Amino acid sequence: MTTKLSRRRFLKVAAAGAGGIGAAALLAACGGAAPQGGQPTGGQAQPAAPVQGDAVVTEITFWWWDQVGEVWKEPFEKAHPNIKLNFVNTPFADAHDKLLTSFAAGSGAPDVASIEIGRVGNFTAKGGLADLLAPPFDAGSLKNDMVAYKWTQGSTADGRLVCMPWDIGPAGVWYRTDIFEALGLPTDPEAVEELIGGPNRTWDDFFAFARQLKEKSGGKTSLFADAGTDIYGAVYRQQGEGYADGNKVLIEEKATRPFQLAARARKDGIDANIPWWGAEWQTGLKDNAFAGMVIACWMQGGLTREQPDLVGKWRVVRAPEANYNWGGSFMAIPEQSKNKEAAWTFVKWACATAEGQNILFKASGVFPAYKPAWQDPLYDEPVPFFGGQRAYRLWTEIGDNIKAIFRTPNDLQLDDIVGAELTRVLQEGKDPVQAAKDAEAEAIRRIPDMQA
Repeated sequence: MTTKLSRRRFLKVAAAGAGGIGAAALLAACGGAAPQGGQPTGGQAQPAAPVQGDAVVTEITFWWWDQVGEVWKEPFEKAHPNIKLNFVNTPFADAHDKLLTSFAAGSGAPDVASIEIGRVGNFTAKGGLADLLAPPFDAGSLKNDMVAYKWTQGSTADGRLVCMPWDIGPAGVWYRTDIFEALGLPTDPEAVEELIGGPNRTWDDFFAFARQLKEKSGGKTSLFADAGTDIYGAVYRQQGEGYADGNKVLIEEKATRPFQLAARARKDGIDANIPWWGAEWQTGLKDNAFAGMVIACWMQGGLTREQPDLVGKWRVVRAPEANYNWGGSFMAIPEQSKNKEAAWTFVKWACATAEGQNILFKASGVFPAYKPAWQDPLYDEPVPFFGGQRAYRLWTEIGDNIKAIFRTPNDLQLDDIVGAELTRVLQEGKDPVQAAKDAEAEAIRRIPDMQA
């Protein structure tokens, strides 16, 4: 059994299987249609452009790992009849690794690339992507309309924007009303917030309620599945994602308390000790082994797909102490593209119009980073998945108040180093303070130029 949390690993597994837990809304499915001939063309030499009436039609390719993106094709082409949008099937790993390979080879990149938040540091720190603040682009005019932390994460240290904010993952505490009712607990979100400490609640308050719930269930049901994902993942991300500021390692600073809280939850027996993402988690959900989770908004799509009998039984409240984000993606235009203006037309329509953002949101739950999209009345409507709770408006309030720092090209390696120590803390009982120190020392040892 592993307690190492990794949304990235889950995305890879789900992509490989063209499904998994909620492929669409978790951004995890293989998808897209290859252009004619079955091979991505992107920035390579193009055949003669087709002609539509008297106008030349420009074809652009878009790599993404989610088939739901097909919902964009018809409305975009209707709004822009001189541009043909071709989706290319790019499983999650390929969407990033093949893109980096194309940069090294000097050819093979698409016109528009999708980049997930866990990999964005590999691209903001390297060349290969167009600066969307420079002509012929005009992304600078959109900055104030975007969630601030996403703009930061898509920017380079010298102030260029190479990854356009696309979607976000505001997160909170989810709980099941059917289990709460069976245990004699209130189910209204305001009442549940009071149960876990009211508006100024802390993780200590949350743990106290978790103990109460487990006692009421006779030890059969925990409030959450896994101290690694539900507790460590939340407390760490509340500080803003990333274990480094440039070459300065921040592991001791950012991982020590999350390690401590996760270790306490495991020692106290208030998590179900069930790792996320796999069959054991699905079985635990069906068997009522846990009554809630601390997770992001994208989980709605997965649960709708995999656990339709639970639709309407979920509610959500803010996490203790601070808002946080988990996940999200960006769009980018490789320098290799021969169709940059057409590519920008698509990126701007998809990421920075209410129409483009909400078409995808309605189809998949992929939550917009573009704040004007939130003005649509749908964000104030009751959400059937959440039993009529107006959860979308809550996501907007959380999403607009989240910390962030620059991502770095060392993020994946840092995540792996910290994850290994988290496993030792939760499975072997290693001291959390020492684990954070050891993780920081290992990062400095393994990664060139890193320092405390």
